[in-house]
Amino acid sequence: MHLKKIIADHAADLSPQLRQAADFVAANPIEVSFRSMRSIADRTGLAPPTFSRLARSLGFDNYEGLREACRIAAKDTYSGYHERAEALRVGHAADGVDSHFHVAYGQQSMRNINETMVNADPDTVEHLADAALGARRVFVNAQMGQRHIGSYAGYVSSLAFDNWEVLGVEPASIASQVRKLTGEDVMICLSVMPYAAGTLALAEAARDSGTRIIAITDTADSPIAALADDVLIAATANRHFFASQLGALYLLESIIGLMVAKSGDSIQSNLEKTELFSRHTGEYIER
Repeated sequence: MHLKKIIADHAADLSPQLRQAADFVAANPIEVSFRSMRSIADRTGLAPPTFSRLARSLGFDNYEGLREACRIAAKDTYSGYHERAEALRVGHAADGVDSHFHVAYGQQSMRNINETMVNADPDTVEHLADAALGARRVFVNAQMGQRHIGSYAGYVSSLAFDNWEVLGVEPASIASQVRKLTGEDVMICLSVMPYAAGTLALAEAARDSGTRIIAITDTADSPIAALADDVLIAATANRHFFASQLGALYLLESIIGLMVAKSGDSIQSNLEKTELFSRHTGEYIER
């Protein structure tokens, strides 16, 4: 349930002080996501325990549960990197020397992977791996902030498979790649807020060609989800200014790993030849 809906449902039962705290939380989910309870209390002029009481009054186990709801709500309130960075900077300064950013970041990262894993139906992941295995070609469509993950997926898959292409990083132009799309192909699209227009344009071209579209995105109502045949949701909440990519990476690695696990002897041969060539050409340092 959306954070604002939760607050609205409990509004009549809140004291004036808790209602003031709730109004601030509803209007500033990004700030609450980044800042400590103490800094939020200083900002609002309310005592820190007020926000713990608010969390319990709204049905959360503790304040961290409320912050997690704010992180989810923040995905619908994109405010730009600069505002997120400012909230992070101010919040970190307010937390003081006892704050350990890497610990909080690591905890959030683990929550993202766990949430992504729980939301991904195992049968769906199996089905998508089978679809990619049976495709004539698999195109990876990952632009802007997701480009590095797409390139990584293309590199890893190329070690075992001969039919993967990453749009926009191959020597050929994107146009020459897109014109090859057919109904026998699969396009894996990575798209999280802020959504890259180029990713959507390429997905539309794929849809017009009858290509099967697998979307890895951050919400079921994202623009890419409306174009896709299959959708996997990746958790993207983060402790810093950029959306976390770990959920999307987890899903990609799961699909590629499952494809290898379900493949025949030819994949084993491909990997052996790749390793042999890399060893002979000195691409890796021997230890």
